[in-house]
Amino acid sequence: MKLSKLFAATSLAAAAFMALAPAVHARELKLAVGFPQGTAAYAGLEAFGKALKEKSGGELEVKVFPLSLLNLPQMLNGVRDGVVDIGFVLPPLFPSDLPETHLAIDLAMLGSNPWVMAGAMTEYVFNCQECLAEHLKNNQVYVGSSSTAPYMIVSTKKAVTLDEIKGKKLRSGAAPWARWAASFGAVAQTIPGNQVFEAVSGGTVDGAMVSAAELSNLRLIDVAKHITVGVPTGTYHGIDNNNFNLRTWRTLSEKQRRAVLDAAAHSTAMVTWKYVTDGNQNMRDAVAKGIQVHQAPADVMSRSKAFIESDLGGIAQAAEKNSGIKGASQKIERFKALVAKWERLLPSANYEPNVLIDIYTREIFSKIDAKTYGM
Repeated sequence: MKLSKLFAATSLAAAAFMALAPAVHARELKLAVGFPQGTAAYAGLEAFGKALKEKSGGELEVKVFPLSLLNLPQMLNGVRDGVVDIGFVLPPLFPSDLPETHLAIDLAMLGSNPWVMAGAMTEYVFNCQECLAEHLKNNQVYVGSSSTAPYMIVSTKKAVTLDEIKGKKLRSGAAPWARWAASFGAVAQTIPGNQVFEAVSGGTVDGAMVSAAELSNLRLIDVAKHITVGVPTGTYHGIDNNNFNLRTWRTLSEKQRRAVLDAAAHSTAMVTWKYVTDGNQNMRDAVAKGIQVHQAPADVMSRSKAFIESDLGGIAQAAEKNSGIKGASQKIERFKALVAKWERLLPSANYEPNVLIDIYTREIFSKIDAKTYGM
């Protein structure tokens, strides 16, 4: 009886100690995004953080730093150097550091369906050993892409006809749109996203080639007078939503890496979904605000189509010559095949986020081996 009483007392003491002991704290990961709160990027990464906490069983949490720790041009090196654990990296800003990844991004003019392009880009990079290797070379692990809707011209001066577009100074977010502008006699200027508002409002450029979501993301709705839809088209699908610092990635357990991959399906879906839905609302708001929305005329559309066909035909040769990429033609064909596959999977214009998450998870993220990936 005395022994049993001793065991009982010990058990009660242990239970009391456990009740008083502090709970194990979740590991907090720092995530930088070069856009402010309220934007598509920020909203999508908040969704990623929420999903990661849930899927890791509370072991991992994400603190999102919008426009504070790193801006867009600093992001690649910031993730590489461990300033943050996770970063919203835009590879088109770093073509010499990520040339293999940039090859698929250079095919922007293939894009008309953002759901498709997010899926095709993510599946392509995960299965492109050269792409993964160049991310690792920059001390980071790729964890998925998202896409904008097709591009249009947002300007302070009318840019609708061939004569009106010629000579206009237009901000370009990546090389495909710079080439498009040059083919129309316009002057393309490469300006990071968080500097576009100042450039347009200050008259440094006449307008910007962007998706409709940037009317609010970049506050262009406050300065725009005209919007031309139908050109230049193409999607900005070169968005690495949540690249991980390599050291951080390798300190995670296999279970935690699995949680990251599962949560990344949420950011791929949610960033893309927010770009599309914000863009749709922005176009309604633009009309209500008195911004003139123009459809590109037939001759402009025809010339644009001819440029796109010619430009796509020369990308492989340029990639091999300028970036030293081997087998560029075969890689382009592989990407085109993925676009066709995703067009069959996601043919419609509108999807709810949960549908997208389920499809991206099934087709891509569930197939990545958390035990070996990035290790």
